[in-house]
Amino acid sequence: MEATAAQYHREMSKFIVDEIGQGIATPSKSEPGKLSRLSPMQFQELATDVYDELNRRRYEADATLSRPKFVDLVHDVNEELKRRFPHKIDVNQGYGPPSQTASYDSMNLSPMYNNLPSQQQQVPAQGYGQYQTGRSSPSGTLGSQAYSGYSQQGSSGIANDDVLNSVDRVANDLSNAIQNSQHGTVMRTPTPDERGLRSPTSEIEKLRNEYEMRIAAMRKRVGQLESQLLDYRGDNPQDINADQLENLERLNAVLTQKNERLENDLKIVREQLVAVKADIPALRQENDKLKQERARFIERERDLKSKLDEARAKLRKLKTTSVFAMDHGDSDLVPPPVFVNSGGVVRPSSVRAFQEAVEEMLSAVRSEDMQRELPAARSAVEMSCSELKADIHAYEIAHANSPDAWPLEDDIKKRIPSVVSELDANLRNLVAAVEKHMNSMGVLPVSFLEAAASHLATSVVEIVKLLKVCFDESKAAPRLERDASGQQSLEESTDNIIAGIQSMLQLVRAAGPDPSALYTSLETVIGSIQETISICRTVFSNIDKGYAPSVHINMDLYSSQTASGVLNGLEKGHLQLTDQLNDINEAQDAAGDNELDNEIVRELLSEMAFKQRLTSALIDVGKLTKTLVMWLE
Repeated sequence: MEATAAQYHREMSKFIVDEIGQGIATPSKSEPGKLSRLSPMQFQELATDVYDELNRRRYEADATLSRPKFVDLVHDVNEELKRRFPHKIDVNQGYGPPSQTASYDSMNLSPMYNNLPSQQQQVPAQGYGQYQTGRSSPSGTLGSQAYSGYSQQGSSGIANDDVLNSVDRVANDLSNAIQNSQHGTVMRTPTPDERGLRSPTSEIEKLRNEYEMRIAAMRKRVGQLESQLLDYRGDNPQDINADQLENLERLNAVLTQKNERLENDLKIVREQLVAVKADIPALRQENDKLKQERARFIERERDLKSKLDEARAKLRKLKTTSVFAMDHGDSDLVPPPVFVNSGGVVRPSSVRAFQEAVEEMLSAVRSEDMQRELPAARSAVEMSCSELKADIHAYEIAHANSPDAWPLEDDIKKRIPSVVSELDANLRNLVAAVEKHMNSMGVLPVSFLEAAASHLATSVVEIVKLLKVCFDESKAAPRLERDASGQQSLEESTDNIIAGIQSMLQLVRAAGPDPSALYTSLETVIGSIQETISICRTVFSNIDKGYAPSVHINMDLYSSQTASGVLNGLEKGHLQLTDQLNDINEAQDAAGDNELDNEIVRELLSEMAFKQRLTSALIDVGKLTKTLVMWLE
């Protein structure tokens, strides 16, 4: 700072002398040493900013501070320079009041400076504020970053309306000031001091050109504002409102027409709705008739299927080489000791049913529609084995009630549990072999299935050898006339229903159920329900007539009304499941394919409505079956 203190002082003193000589501003009296509170660094930054602003004002007309305030600031900084650096500054160097000549000459330029634009006519000066330590850029103005006492916030120039109204007056005053400054009203030779105080002619020319450009810009702006005003006045609010009103009326007319059209459509729809409501009762009656007719067709179809099965069985009897199917007299078909007229345990129909079921299964495993036929054949084998066990249990009960009428040796009685257990074990092995063969899609050899069937047949042969066959079924131990035989059959049928429902629910809940497996399981469940209905109808009828029940029923839980509801519910569930089965058959017929695994059937099985109906029917049947199980406990 010491190196530049003398230069700063010299330039600032010269600036102040020029300002005083021009009569524009005179430093106001201020408190001595008012800048002494600034630190050396703060004062250095302030002095540098003032010096840079001083140089900028020599070449530019724009400024943030007014000239009087800036002169006061320069004066204070200059005095502080003399106080802080007296050894670098000549204290005798200074500035005094201007001479009369200088004041006289400066009067010629005063009109021009007094009519300067907004950058040099400022609001009244404010007091000194707090100094800032931040330094602005050399080309920046002295704002709040350098000397907040002289800063101004917002606009400090003349209002735009005042500028527009006084453009001509400013131009005239500037022209007069320039002429007076060039020629003067008193022509005399200036003294050397006056030459030092006057501004050069080049600076005056520069100012003149600059203000002429500003005046031209102001006139252009005035013209633009006048054009905008004329344009604004040309937009008549009444015309605008009239146009808006016309548009709204047009829109209202369109909406009114649309509303009338919609009201007419609504009236037509209401009339159609009334007509449809009137037709609903007739349609409901017709629908009920169609349902009844469909139920009759289903029942007829069931009867025809039963007759077809009987015809196939008769045909099988004619073609088989089995001794049971040979066309001989009954007396010729009783080769002792296997066949006896009385005292035999196993019925011939049970043995014949087993043979046909095994042959059906061995034929199904080689058929093209194995996935559909094999499960049905497996169910037939299971049913035939149940018939054999039913004969054994019926004979045991008859022997227990009347040992003389139904004699049974002790060694035979001891062997019955073992042969029945062997029959059950071989039956489970056969069922497992069927499942493996189906899951392998026919890859496993058929010999595995034939071997399992052979072991089961061996167990049946052992039973026949041990218990004999009663050729005359009228002399065989009666079924469903003793508690044990009936109870065993009803328990098996209910167990089959529960197992089938569980299997069905697993298939239905799958994302893409297997059509063949679902169809087979559904057929099995329907058959088990039909068998249960037949047994229950007989048992409940005997109870209502006052006879002893053929099965063990818990009479504390049993009631005729509940039994009737169970039968009706089972029949309803049987009908619903049969409808679902028929829907699958119809989808297969629509596909024109003998295979169940086609796109139409899969689409039907994947429908949410189909799954919901099927699941609901299965759950209802399961609840009714649970009631029967509770009665049997």
